[in-house]
Parts: sequence; C-alpha cells; structure tokens
Amino acid sequence: MLEVAEKLKKSDVPVVKKIHDANGTKILAIGLRRGVSLAKHKAPCKARLLVIKGEVDFNTEEESMRFACYESYDIPMNVTHSVEAWDDAICLLFLNENS
Repeated sequence: MLEVAEKLKKSDVPVVKKIHDANGTKILAIGLRRGVSLAKHKAPCKARLLVIKGEVDFNTEEESMRFACYESYDIPMNVTHSVEAWDDAICLLFLNENS
C-alpha cells in the first residue's frame, strides 16, 4: 500500500497495484490524486469499492455518489461508471470472478 501512496504523490493517472489474486478473488489498490479519474468502464463481475483514504465520486449516467474514508459500495455489474478523486484517495477494489 505504501508503494501506491508514494506513486500517487507524482501521478496524474490512476495508480493501480494488484495485492491479491487467488481462488477467483482479486484485490486491487487504486490511488487517485485529486481530480484524477478512472475512465468510464463496466464491472465484469461482482465488485466492491472500499475507500481507505480521501474521498471519491462514483459516477453513473443517472447519479453521482461521494464516498469518504472507510465507506464501501457494491458496484452494480454491467453499469457504465467512472470514479474521480474529490481528494487524494486510495481505494481497495474487491473483485469476485466466481460470480
């Protein structure tokens, strides 16, 4: 996690690091500097976003929701969305590829 935090200080693009990958479950650490966003995409499987630092806006075509530190959100499958940092943020993304 420290590696993501260090790279985040200088990056104008999302910083992504895989921290677990076994038995159909992946966990990614995602760092976003304020104003940096993950481009629009869809979750291909069950996924949960957990903010562990800062705040992010989770945007779909219908709504925008802000999540702060230690808040989580179950990402709907096949819904186009983007994630933008409101404040420098680090999130964990839990992917369950068995679903």
